[in-house]
Amino acid sequence: MIYEIIVFLVFSIILSMVGLGGGVLYVPLLLFLGYDFQDSSTLSLFLITVTGFSAFTRFRKAKLVDWKLALFMESFTGLGAFTGGLTSVHFNELYLKLAFAIVLMVAAYFMLKTQNGLEKKQLLKTGRFYWKREFGGNSYSISIPLIIPVAFLIGFVAGLLGIAGGVFKVPIMILWFGIPAKIAVATSSLMVSFTGLLGLGGHLINNQPDWKLALSLGIVVFIGAKIGSRISIRLPEKSVKKVMSFVLIALSVYMIVKSVLSMI
Repeated sequence: MIYEIIVFLVFSIILSMVGLGGGVLYVPLLLFLGYDFQDSSTLSLFLITVTGFSAFTRFRKAKLVDWKLALFMESFTGLGAFTGGLTSVHFNELYLKLAFAIVLMVAAYFMLKTQNGLEKKQLLKTGRFYWKREFGGNSYSISIPLIIPVAFLIGFVAGLLGIAGGVFKVPIMILWFGIPAKIAVATSSLMVSFTGLLGLGGHLINNQPDWKLALSLGIVVFIGAKIGSRISIRLPEKSVKKVMSFVLIALSVYMIVKSVLSMI
């Protein structure tokens, strides 16, 4: 148990630094510890909710959370997350693992893309279908017809796989809508809390986690998220993103190899 505590503490620190809920690592870690995919997904969503809320409370004090954007996006992401969590039992576990591995690869690509400075400044678009935001001395615009289906799809995939979708939310906010990285990371911490909670609700209808383990690890990731969010406010996250991208690729390869071997 000491080993699990140390591992989850370290990863919760790193993940909260870059605005991720933790599912991209919590699920593979729990699978590695011997839990099946459904139990891992359910427990992961509980830990995501705790991690996100812990990081959010710190980012809120720094006035980096765009509340209006978070609540708007989460209205659709949360609905998708609940739907994904509810229907997850109808999908083959092997296919879910392979889908999760692909998600990790895509996440690594996006994180490398932002790391390499390709999150260039977007032109501020205006019009009846664009929502212009002024927050923290920054201006950016959100395409309403684009963000609604994208938010729902992110939520559905998140609830299905036991993640919070932060691996997509942060890059999309930065790359598609020109939102400054620190605001995107901080706002994501609030959104992953809601996504995790609603995804967990969908899972709990069909599956119950090991609550003793959940509460123990929940305390650990709560502390880790506090530390990670504090570091994120003070330091640039580029180097952390680069390390995380390689970790995601390694985990993706591990899950693909393990899934293929199980088919042989």
